[in-house]
Amino acid sequence: MNTLQRSSLSTARSCRRFATSASTSASKASTEDTSTKKRERESLDPALNTHKFLAGNPHPVSNLRPVKYPVPTNESAEDRSLREQRERVDAFNQNFWVNNNNMFNKAKAEYEDKIRAQNGGVAATTEELSVFYKDFLDKAYERQMNYNRQWWIENIGLLWPSAKSVVRKWTSK
Repeated sequence: MNTLQRSSLSTARSCRRFATSASTSASKASTEDTSTKKRERESLDPALNTHKFLAGNPHPVSNLRPVKYPVPTNESAEDRSLREQRERVDAFNQNFWVNNNNMFNKAKAEYEDKIRAQNGGVAATTEELSVFYKDFLDKAYERQMNYNRQWWIENIGLLWPSAKSVVRKWTSK
């Protein structure tokens, strides 16, 4: 038996084991659900969820999901600093993508209007739009690189506050 055949046989066995354990788990879960009361839906109020991260629906322009960071009642200075820095990084990210996507949508609409006027009211083809996309990315290259550099700096800057917060939690127990 060659290596490929052994690999295929091993994968097939793993899939069978997984399918068997999944069906067993599913049957157990269905009997547990019918025997227990319906679970109540958790509250999404940030004031009541002092230990959970809450993510919202994607923003209509930036397409980023906003995050509500938990604020525990016994929040330390290190934890507060980390949370505030995370919120600042999220705001930086959100602002960049809102501005970038607004510029893109405006430029794309202008380009489509120009093409429609040239083609006698016919919408732009994918080939014509690909020219626009390349041109937009070429013009936005420097701005995108500056954003990437700053985003990396901001995220690496979160390492020290995170480490301080974790060490404080380990030593306070």
